Amino acid sequence: MDRSSSSSSVTVENVDWISTLPDDLLLMILSRLSTEEAVRTSVVSKRWVHVWKHMSHLVFDMRKKFTDSNITLDVSNRVVTLMTKIINNHRGHLESCVIVDYKSEMLNTWIQSLTGMRQTKHLTLRHRFGLEKWPICPGFPQDSFSSSSLTSLSLSSYILRTSHSFNNCQNLMTLKLSCTYAPDVGVFNRILASCPSLEVLVLGIGCTKKSGTLKIDNKRLKLLKVSSPCIGIDGIKVSSPNLHILVIVESLSCGRYNFDLTSPLLQFNRNLARLSLPHVSYNISQEENCKGHEEYVVNSCGAFLRGWLALMSVSVDLMNPREVARLRQVLLVWTVPIIELELIFKNNNAPREEVGKDKLWSENIKEPFPNAKLLVDSLWMYNFSGSEEEFALVSCLIRQRTVKRNIMIKTTSFPDRKKLEIETAVAKLQSLKAKDQWALTIKCF
Repeated sequence: MDRSSSSSSVTVENVDWISTLPDDLLLMILSRLSTEEAVRTSVVSKRWVHVWKHMSHLVFDMRKKFTDSNITLDVSNRVVTLMTKIINNHRGHLESCVIVDYKSEMLNTWIQSLTGMRQTKHLTLRHRFGLEKWPICPGFPQDSFSSSSLTSLSLSSYILRTSHSFNNCQNLMTLKLSCTYAPDVGVFNRILASCPSLEVLVLGIGCTKKSGTLKIDNKRLKLLKVSSPCIGIDGIKVSSPNLHILVIVESLSCGRYNFDLTSPLLQFNRNLARLSLPHVSYNISQEENCKGHEEYVVNSCGAFLRGWLALMSVSVDLMNPREVARLRQVLLVWTVPIIELELIFKNNNAPREEVGKDKLWSENIKEPFPNAKLLVDSLWMYNFSGSEEEFALVSCLIRQRTVKRNIMIKTTSFPDRKKLEIETAVAKLQSLKAKDQWALTIKCF
């Protein structure tokens, strides 16, 4: 048998199936690449030439181009030219842009282009130390960040000589200043006064000379994070009626008595005396879209405090489904040990709604609650009524061995006829302790 006569050749058709996809899908593919890699796809074929120009997120990280040995003028000029070309050739509106920059004369030109024609919403500028070892003074022009499209701005490792670049920042809702310095606290006060729409404020700032009190008087502010040491700042005065979340990272140099907080939504009991220490104060909001909660849980995954020292005060309405779901999210992302967790149960006379406690607190759900990494030395509870919802939450914390030493229950705000029910609930909680939880104390105070 002649094998050659029975053989047949198979012709494989060379078809670029990926290039036939619609632009939206191609952009999804490019979003998985770095900005530089995405731009390189323009040489694949005519179909790919302009696709990258409609990407909604750009990241320029000069650290990938430089090493300590090659920070030369020639290398810097080539990188700057490439970045300028990419920004100028981009055709769409940018959702976000990140620039990790060595000192560059083109920075202000990039900012103007990004916030102007490209209408960037979220802009992040980080200075990368090169030969100098101190934050730089870029000399941002007047009104640099006043674009109507810009809603979020993050600056890291800069010195701001004046507040002029923040004039008329009416649309700015998120401001993050990290390792950012000014000659005096007045510069920061004027910056904050120029941003009346702020809902999220993250401050890691200092002054080159002692100069007075930092004043945070923003009516819409939902989340405030303050990092230590706030060098050169004598005190902090916060007046924000809508503040839901306060985060203090490390001990503040100004101390407790120079930290003045006026925010009626935040409730404290034991932790009031420790305002200047690392802690989180959290009034869980029932608003449908809470920017502070989104920043804390979604964007940062709760990573506002590091280390073992942490105090947390949380106010929550366990009869409100949205607040219960958010409480669960907050405790699930918390990964550092807490010395004291303070739960303040809200007394809400609004119409009640079934929260589905079995679903939210059950041990049988896919993701165990609370997070196995969550450890609390002492739990202090206020306005404990002994309700089914409160009992379900606390019993879950006991069974999961979250609380190690004390569960303290405050009941004095209720009438005598209610106390019997509360005492019965406390007795049931005490009976949940396993034999090896002998160190755990559960009692009223």
